[in-house]
Amino acid sequence: MEKLWQIARKINIDPARIRISEPMSLHTSFKIGGPADYYLRLSSESELAALVKTLRDAGEPFFVLGGGANLLVGDKGIRGWVLDLSKLSDCRLESPFSVKEGGRCEGEVSLYAQAGISIDRLCEEALALGLQGIENFYGMPGSLGGAVYMNARCYEDDIATILGILKIISPAGEAKNLDSSTLPWSYKRSAFQPGAIYDGWIVTAAELKLRCGEAPRIASVMRDRKMDRVSKGHYRYPSAGSMFKNNRSFGKPTGAILDSLAFKGRRLGDAAVSPWHANIFVNMGRASAKDMRRLIESAQEAALRTYGFSLEPEVLFVGEF
Repeated sequence: MEKLWQIARKINIDPARIRISEPMSLHTSFKIGGPADYYLRLSSESELAALVKTLRDAGEPFFVLGGGANLLVGDKGIRGWVLDLSKLSDCRLESPFSVKEGGRCEGEVSLYAQAGISIDRLCEEALALGLQGIENFYGMPGSLGGAVYMNARCYEDDIATILGILKIISPAGEAKNLDSSTLPWSYKRSAFQPGAIYDGWIVTAAELKLRCGEAPRIASVMRDRKMDRVSKGHYRYPSAGSMFKNNRSFGKPTGAILDSLAFKGRRLGDAAVSPWHANIFVNMGRASAKDMRRLIESAQEAALRTYGFSLEPEVLFVGEF
């Protein structure tokens, strides 16, 4: 505890803001996960940078949390600190509109957003401004920072295609701007994932390169995307959305592969493969991380044994199981 107070004093954080043994089930879309030793919701990018540097110097482990989607946190929780970015959710125009006659905008517009903003709110902010380019992501759980980290893909759109300048913080707490066009992006892969060039760096904000559009058309696309997710059962029970990435070399979607292996509806305790879509794994009530991971691994083993396919999870496994 003494180290906690020392760290809080060093960067002028009220220790009362730091939650001890915080259940991570409260902060993930799966509603699964044991306690984090220390949990703190950051109030600014500068506070985040100072804390990252202090924790690194003190040898304290930490995990950066965005919207809590695509995460399976172990039943024993997370040792060290969880840094929650959900309050870093500012969103504003970065470049002025060019306006045609009749008040309609034209051309490309830069929208600045911090990493903690939810994807839904970001889409709604763009809609309010009549900007298109991100509407296909509406209904996707999680935050902008997580979407950049994963290079999220929805309806054939990759988030990387609309990114401009990124604001990032190094593992040493140093802030810099980075042109996203210089980075290697590929299907659901980014330069911030393990083993990549910016592994360990934290995305704190992004410039989105959007285009002027017709608000009714944008709203229609957003409704269609949300209803498609509803029809696929994405919101019926706590889940992380699609469990495995698709791989075109397999010749068919991962959901169809798992369906052919009779995984639809399979259950282990309260961890289940949904009865309506075989690539959506759900928490039917009080699922443990252990059971969910065993169910995931059994699907991987069956696909490898039957077809020779190695299914790659979209979810990250975090903490102690």
